[in-house]
Amino acid sequence: MNVLLVILYILLGILGLLFLALLLPVGVRLRYSAEGFLLKLILGPVRWQLLPEKHPEKKKKTDPNPGKSKTDKPKMQPKEKQEERRGGSLRMLLPYAPLGWKFLGDVRRSILMRRLELLVNLGGDDPCDLAIVYGNACGVLEAVMPMMHNAFRIRKENVQVFCDFSAESTEVYVDAEIVVCPARLLLIMIRYGWRALKIYRQQNEKGGAEV
Repeated sequence: MNVLLVILYILLGILGLLFLALLLPVGVRLRYSAEGFLLKLILGPVRWQLLPEKHPEKKKKTDPNPGKSKTDKPKMQPKEKQEERRGGSLRMLLPYAPLGWKFLGDVRRSILMRRLELLVNLGGDDPCDLAIVYGNACGVLEAVMPMMHNAFRIRKENVQVFCDFSAESTEVYVDAEIVVCPARLLLIMIRYGWRALKIYRQQNEKGGAEV
């Protein structure tokens, strides 16, 4: 009996850990600056740096076959012919289109942008040309930012455009952090998966009735 209780507690502990893992935010942080790109993978409080890559020191490898010439290459095998790919009926796929569009909308609204920082420093020595570029840049941002707010939930935002007559070229600084809750995504997938299954069953029933 005690063994069964221990096994039950272990299973409950594993389920509890899985539940907590689903609640942890998952996402990426991307930064572009004068130092180049910085890309980090986010899993709750833990962050793994993907870019720039940290290359370990490479050790010199000894040649296991010193007598074999490096120019000797294995013979290439002839490529197999690719099988002919035929598509399914478009009529069967159309009922899924509205469902897929709603699914993408719910997934988009579940994404949280914790940080969006975009600093554009326009460079140039001609005040007239720089004024025109500045006006165009502000117009683009005024058109794009409402679309960004409609697409994502943005918590912290800092978007600005500057002019620098002493700068030789335009500089851009970007720092964005995007996360999503796996549990919320899982619920969305289950809900829309059930709806897609209902459409699939209805199509099979109609197909069987026609036969």
